[in-house]
Amino acid sequence: MQTFVILASLAVVAGAVAWIVIVVRKYRAARIVEREREAQFVAEMLRAKPVPGKAPAPAPAVVAAPAAAAPTAAAPTDPLSAAAASIRSALAAGRGADAAKAFLAVLAERTKLTLEPAAWEGLGRALLAQGAYLEAAWALHAGAALAGDATGAQKRLVEVAVRAGDAGQAQHALKLYATLLDKYPHSQYADFVRANMKEQEKKLPKA
Repeated sequence: MQTFVILASLAVVAGAVAWIVIVVRKYRAARIVEREREAQFVAEMLRAKPVPGKAPAPAPAVVAAPAAAAPTAAAPTDPLSAAAASIRSALAAGRGADAAKAFLAVLAERTKLTLEPAAWEGLGRALLAQGAYLEAAWALHAGAALAGDATGAQKRLVEVAVRAGDAGQAQHALKLYATLLDKYPHSQYADFVRANMKEQEKKLPKA
């Protein structure tokens, strides 16, 4: 009987150890994917080159035709065009969550997505409301950069970094602060950013 109890105990311990190993492996794999995603977002923001003083071209005026004569618009067949149309439609209807969902569906091809500065801004706000801080920073920065507003692009990176820090996402906040300093080394927000980085570093898990 004692031998049976010992064997049963060893089996339980072995099972627990195996379960812990599996959990640790899954965690490490998830962290690798997360780091790769962060690196991609940062690299793309660093590559973005805002054009000072260049404002976006105004959209051409559209004259509404009589309802009876209006042809039915064909839905875009290209996934990116369809996603852009969905994002614009959702934002116009005040459905930010749907706009964010449409963007996340084509996240891997976000650099090919064509939106106007105002749409990028609205999308960024929607993503920020969802707690998608890296995605929100990317969209907001893209909108400001496309509009040629370098100062606005910096302000948006700082804003999202602050929000991420307040939400307990110190790593994301630090990543965005570092991105700003790398891309805009002479930013007027540099001192503020460095001070905030010190505060966020204190919140990182102790090794």
